[in-house]
Order: sequence, then structure tokens, then C-alpha cells
Amino acid sequence: MEHNTQHIASIDEKFSLYRKRIDEYLSQSHEGGVPAILYDPIEYIVSAGGKRLRPVITMLACESIGGIGYAAAGCGAALEILHNFTLVHDDIMDKSPLRRGRDTVHVKWDEASAILSGDVMMGLAYRLLINEVKDSPRALEIMSKFTQGLIDVCEGQAQDLEFQQTPIVSMEEYLSMIEMKTARLIELSAIIGALYANANEQQINALHSYANHLGIAFQVQDDVLDLLADNKEFGKVIGQDLLEGKKSYFIVRAFECIKDGEDAQFIERYIQNKGIPKEQIPMAIDIFRRHGIIDDAVQTVQSHVHAAQSALSMLPKNDGTIGLELIADKMAVRTV
Repeated sequence: MEHNTQHIASIDEKFSLYRKRIDEYLSQSHEGGVPAILYDPIEYIVSAGGKRLRPVITMLACESIGGIGYAAAGCGAALEILHNFTLVHDDIMDKSPLRRGRDTVHVKWDEASAILSGDVMMGLAYRLLINEVKDSPRALEIMSKFTQGLIDVCEGQAQDLEFQQTPIVSMEEYLSMIEMKTARLIELSAIIGALYANANEQQINALHSYANHLGIAFQVQDDVLDLLADNKEFGKVIGQDLLEGKKSYFIVRAFECIKDGEDAQFIERYIQNKGIPKEQIPMAIDIFRRHGIIDDAVQTVQSHVHAAQSALSMLPKNDGTIGLELIADKMAVRTV
């Protein structure tokens, strides 16, 4: 979607201001917390930077309805804390050594500290959100959505873990899993921003559709980056999903479309052995490329990005919706 260059610059400046305000909330959320073994890991993870995608979406969604985006920063920060809680625990389950180019919390400290710090982050997220919405006429609805969103994300992560023990996973099952694990928190970010601005049902539905498609695009693109990204820029181990035996977009699609020959045997061995050694990652990438699966994944991302932007047509054209459109544009070409 095309936008005026000057307008893009002003929106990017707004993103920067929004992120700065979110970071202030994140720092204040655990300020002065003791003991250090509990709160140092929290400071470590929330100070690691990142795109702040979810809280920025919260603020823009609020603005798209006619609310004041800056006022929704606290709600957005609560969602960012919740998101980081899931990352800390996911990294333990996945045995991931790196996150945003740094040691994961359980590597830098230990698993017990990481688990406990993650637990406290969930409490910090609730405390912050309650404080931000206590005077809102939609407070109960916001808290209910937040709680169900947390449950859905955990169920999605459980499905992802279960898939590692399941020989055959269909594309329908994969998409259902990423809707829960990844898209749901992005949906929640948009919906809470909308509710904070007292949105009506039609507006909420439009933002829900936008965020659902954006979340699916985000996860499929994440699967692409896991294979093809620059290691330093991506900040994670390249091919980590294949090392762990995950049923990523590529494995699910490969199992569906490669039916015979050595390539099919390679995929069968991957499933039987629940992963491949590091030296076989280039071979897997070559298989995916030759069978058009990488191109297919990129097209899937583009398709969902377009659907996300189309959903915004139900909302008025303002800085909020333009910002959401730009986020979708950047999603299609992101490298981190």
C-alpha cells in the first residue's frame, strides 16, 4: 500500500515516541523490586529492546477508533510484559540459547530463576493493566479478553509442543496452532486498544480481522527467517526449528507436496528422528527451495498482509489506521 513519504516519516517518528513511552512503563513496572535473583532477569529481558509491535498496535488501534493513542501506552506495556513472559518460558521449553542476539534468561541465570521471573511478569502485567483500566467503562471486558488471551496463547504453545510428538500435522492444524500461539496476542493488542477507546462491535471486528491476518503473516515470516535470516540481525540460531524437530510451515508443506524420491525420504527421516543435525540444514533449505515451498511461504505472508490491510477499510482513514497499514507493509519485508 502506497503512502506519502513525508507522512511515513511522521508516522515513524510517532512510533519512536510510542516506543519510548512504552519503555518508561516497562521500567517502572518492576522498579525497586527485590530480591535481585527475581527482578534482575526481568530487567534483562524487558530492556533487551525489540520492536514493541504489540503495544504499538494497542496505541494505534486506540487512535484508529478516535481515542488518544498515547493514553493507551500503559495497556500496551502490560501486553508487552505478557508477551515477554511467554518468551522467557518458551525459550526454556525450546532450549533456545539466544533471544534478540543475547543469552536467553535460563542460560544467563538458570531454569528456576527464569520460570519464577516469568511467573512474576504475568503478575506485573495484570497489576499494570488493572491500574490502567480501573476507571474505564469497559474494564471488565478488557480484563476478560486479557485473561482469555493468556489462556489461548498457552494452549497454542502446548499444541506446538504436542506437534513435535505427532508424526503428521496438516496445514489446517498448523494454521490453527499459530492463530493461538502467535496471532492471538496480536489480536488481543488491537482489541484492548479498541476497547480502551470504547469501540463498537463493527470496529472491534475490523481490528480483530486485521490483527488475525497480521499474526499469521508474522509467524509464517518467522518460519522463513528461521531458515534464511542473517544470524546477527535475526538474533537467534538459524535453523533452530529444524534442530528441534518443529513442524514449521516448511515441514508441514513439504510433507503435503513431496510424495516420493530422496527428498520425501529426507522429510520422513526428519519426522522419525524429530529433527536434523546442524550440518543437514543447508540440505533442507535446498529441498524447500527446489519444491517452491519457500516461494509459497513468502506468498502466504503477502496474502495475509493484504488481507490485514483490507480489513482496515472498515475504519476511518486517520493516523491510527495509516500506522497499522504501515506495520503490515513492514511485516512483509521484515528481517528481524
